[in-house]
Amino acid sequence: MHVSPDPITTPQQAAQERETLLDLIARGLYCTTASALGAGHDEPSAEALAQARAVADDYVAAYEEWLVKLAADNAAPGPR
Repeated sequence: MHVSPDPITTPQQAAQERETLLDLIARGLYCTTASALGAGHDEPSAEALAQARAVADDYVAAYEEWLVKLAADNAAPGPR
């Protein structure tokens, strides 16, 4: 994940960061679910990660939409 204070300036960097974020969220979702169900903390299967990644993608997409709306609202003239 991007940890330097340098900004992300290219679409390729942004895509790489998004992929890393999706992987981290998917693993977090898997671990949380496994823990809640009392399962062990084994390495998740490719299928489990794919399912968790789909959920993570939905969350990230909703967050991106919210950020775009927020930026548009902040750019609009007039009082808020």
